[in-house]
Parts: sequence; C-alpha cells; structure tokens
Amino acid sequence: MSPIIARVDKLKNVAGGRETLSFVLRKTELAPFTEMRLSHTVPLTFQGVAENFDRIIKITGTVSACFSAVCDRCGDVTDVTVTTDFSEAFTNLPEKVSEGEEADDGVHFFEGDSIDLLPYIEQALFLAMPMKILCREDCRGLCPTCGQNLNNKECSCDQSPIDPRLAVLADLLKEDD
Repeated sequence: MSPIIARVDKLKNVAGGRETLSFVLRKTELAPFTEMRLSHTVPLTFQGVAENFDRIIKITGTVSACFSAVCDRCGDVTDVTVTTDFSEAFTNLPEKVSEGEEADDGVHFFEGDSIDLLPYIEQALFLAMPMKILCREDCRGLCPTCGQNLNNKECSCDQSPIDPRLAVLADLLKEDD
C-alpha cells in the first residue's frame, strides 16, 4: 500500500502556519480485506490545507476516489465514485493527547516530520461509501428462481407474487402435476 505523506516539518513549529496539500494516488489497494479496488482509470485525489493551531495541525479538504465494486442486485462489476469532506487533527506533543482520549477529542499523535494520511483517508472514503451499491438506479437484479440477470435478458420463470401464507398450497399443486 502506498502511503500518502503530508510533510509538516516546517508547519509544525509555526503557530498560525498554513500549507496547501494536493495528492494524486494511482494504482493502490485500499483496505485489502474488502472486495472494492480503486479504479485503474480514475486516481484517488486529495485537495486540502494543513493549518497549525497551537501545535495542533488540522488537515481539512476533499477526497475523491472511484472504486470498482460489485452491484448488490445483479453482481456485475461497476464503478462507484465517492467524494467526501476530510478533517483530522494531529499533534506531536504527547501532553496534547492523553491516553485513551484520542478518540474523544479527535487529535491523533504523530512523530517526526510527516504524517501518513492514508489510513484516515481510507476511513473517510469507506464511511462515505453508499450503503447499497448499484450498477444503475433501475437495476432489476437477478431472477430468484433461475439466477438470470434481468438487466440483460428476460427469463421464462413464473414471477407472479404468491401470498407467503398460501405458499404451502402452491407446493401441493406442483406435486400433483
């Protein structure tokens, strides 16, 4: 996994300092435990600023990425573009982050002259991901009987709705045939 490094060596000691950040990341894998992969044609982009507020560096901006994902209805691979706001705070002073309070006040500790933003960008993107991924709004999905992708071709299965309370009776009729 390629890191996204924000160099803060000059900024971390300048109160009120501000720097513009811009990243373009191509061909990487985000969170390899998921089935989603970054699109090979559209890079992940980050545009933002880093500002020093009393030794706390706040990084804000917009992150955008295009993922190849599987449609939840039909199983076809589709591209999903996700754009979201990004805001995280960092400090290199341990006294500004008490143990166990990092999650409460949202200030993350870093050491050195740079911050790897990739884990925070991954989190922002995955939280902004749609709950249901569809190849298109009117995706018809798969036939529950034969598995045919109904976006590509109709099937000949009986699609008439059956009252679930009477489904047992329908099964009895099938046995007599």
